[in-house]
Amino acid sequence: MPHWTDHVPSNATKYGFDLRRTPPDRPLTAIIISPDLIGCHTHFYGGRTIPCEQTDCPACADNMPSRWHAYVACWDPRTQETFIFETTAKGAQPLENYRDSFGTLRGCLFLAARPKRRKNAKVEIATKTADLTRITLPPPIDIMRAMAVIWQIPANACSTPSAEHSTPTVQTDPAVMHRMRSELQPANGKKTK
Repeated sequence: MPHWTDHVPSNATKYGFDLRRTPPDRPLTAIIISPDLIGCHTHFYGGRTIPCEQTDCPACADNMPSRWHAYVACWDPRTQETFIFETTAKGAQPLENYRDSFGTLRGCLFLAARPKRRKNAKVEIATKTADLTRITLPPPIDIMRAMAVIWQIPANACSTPSAEHSTPTVQTDPAVMHRMRSELQPANGKKTK
């Protein structure tokens, strides 16, 4: 039985994580709390970014281009908020280089900026090891589960990466996604938006 109240609790907890991209007007600085980056191909489809389903993908069927995006869990030392940072494959190259040099991304302090100060301008990322002598980083988060929430995909539709991939990828289960699309289709056969 739920316990209803007409007062907002003083310890209201935030559920989920924000997804942040590099803003055009100022740099973004944070410390990575993930041990590694994770990525997948995405489409801009239906007015938003969605993961490519690879099999029976409606965006692919409509010949929409895809591009690979990388995701890492980060912590902002200024606000003490945990969030997910998204960048393109080219933007993620310095993160991959850092991981290859140090064996992990956890504890990597990065600065992401758009030198041309435009919304879709190229992102440049500089990395260095954070001074963690006075900082206790929060534990890593399950990025795939968090992205499933952001993309409004049931967690059971996302598969776990296989051990053969050095970098895990987000993949959707075609059977679950097909069933979801079927449930969204009304009796007249027209898809809902």
